[in-house]
Amino acid sequence: MTWKSHIAIGSALCLPFNPTCLPFAIAGSTAPDWIEMILRVFGIRLGHRRQTHYLIVPIAIILFAWVVWDLNSMIFWFGVGYLSHWVADSLTITGVPISPYDKHNFTLLGGKLKTGEPLEFIIAFGFLSASLFLAKPTLESVFYRKDERNFNVFFMDWSNLNKEGVIDNKEYLEHRFKFF
Repeated sequence: MTWKSHIAIGSALCLPFNPTCLPFAIAGSTAPDWIEMILRVFGIRLGHRRQTHYLIVPIAIILFAWVVWDLNSMIFWFGVGYLSHWVADSLTITGVPISPYDKHNFTLLGGKLKTGEPLEFIIAFGFLSASLFLAKPTLESVFYRKDERNFNVFFMDWSNLNKEGVIDNKEYLEHRFKFF
């Protein structure tokens, strides 16, 4: 898939839940490719869709962020973006590796997409459009309106509420991983 599609899909996953972490989801959604480019500058050559595209990398990032911080952390959304890159590439004909021990690449839905063809953009930007429709109340409450009348359950900052003393530790621990 192209970077435009990766960015659209990574953004679509982040926007309804935590629009303030959008830059980290976008960075994660393109990370496997730009990590390859950076390594190439230092003389380390990796095949495209090899080591940086293993499924274990985004899973490890997400689990690390989930255990150490919470689901609103920047690292978590970077990992979600990274995972979206893996899933998007798995829809292509080439597919992606699951682990270093696999000899064959994994494809979802038969790997019917070809990079740069119209169907790729229809899927990616259709997903983004649906996400923007769902995220509209969240985006308005975070970026446009700051008064109490526009309370939005999709963007609860449980950590900040706990720090301010609005909720206690028990309630924070119960709700920090809930999106709704």
